[in-house]
Amino acid sequence: MKFLNRAAAMGLTVAALGSTSLIFSEAALAQRQQQGVNGYNVSEARFNGGLFRETGRGHWTEYGTDGRVKFTFNETGRDDWSVYLNDPSRNVQLQIDIHRKWIRLGDNGGPKRDFYPIASAFRNEGRMRPPRSAPSALTDGRNVQQVFFSGGSFRQTGPGRWTEYNVQGRAMFEFAETGRDQWSVYLNDSSRNIQLQLDLHRKWVGYGQNGGAKSDLYQITSTSRQKTASRPTPRPAPPPASRTRNVNAGPIWSQQDARTKCPAVAASQGGEWTGQWRTTVQGRMSVCEIRF
Repeated sequence: MKFLNRAAAMGLTVAALGSTSLIFSEAALAQRQQQGVNGYNVSEARFNGGLFRETGRGHWTEYGTDGRVKFTFNETGRDDWSVYLNDPSRNVQLQIDIHRKWIRLGDNGGPKRDFYPIASAFRNEGRMRPPRSAPSALTDGRNVQQVFFSGGSFRQTGPGRWTEYNVQGRAMFEFAETGRDQWSVYLNDSSRNIQLQLDLHRKWVGYGQNGGAKSDLYQITSTSRQKTASRPTPRPAPPPASRTRNVNAGPIWSQQDARTKCPAVAASQGGEWTGQWRTTVQGRMSVCEIRF
């Protein structure tokens, strides 16, 4: 009887160990899948309110915390750090940005804003990153040296250094380059604690402060892999009849926020902030009144 009891106990122990090993194996697999995640192999991104999961070739699904399907998306592209999704039924576009750990949302092909911070991301172990090919003849995040927008430009002025110029070709702000990927250059102005993303894939300059969420600020009109011998060619000044003009500044949350953002917007346009601002799209876009 004692032998049988001992054997039974051993059997239970083995069974328990087997169950524990299975749990450990699943945990180890999950941990491994969170390592080395990038835009090419990511298959799931979780946030506080649910998750996005690749559910088929070129198809993604958003699930709520209860596991129910909320929305479905078509995958429209990938780069080193992001997956781009589109929901044609609502005309909503998403960017799952693994580099910055944000899910960005926009609609009607317009500006995107940081929407959900990514809590964790998992990779598809069967998908490998595409091998690097010969240098591209196209301008991308790895070789770009100049980015132009309607109010001026950003130009690489030295190793790891960038300068923003206004429409008159005057240097306005200095930035340190903090990173690059296939489609973006990341800049930081430590004196103002301002971060920018020169996003060549979406053709937007993203703006953020204090390491927080970014919003689209300037639409990129053109880019170049070559630095010009001189400063950017000045663009014509606004007609004399137009004394003031409203300029997009991304979302402005308060008067204090406006005091930080509007002077920078005015300087980039070669003008002066009048002290006036207003919100045009709640939570997404505000304008500063600029005097020229």
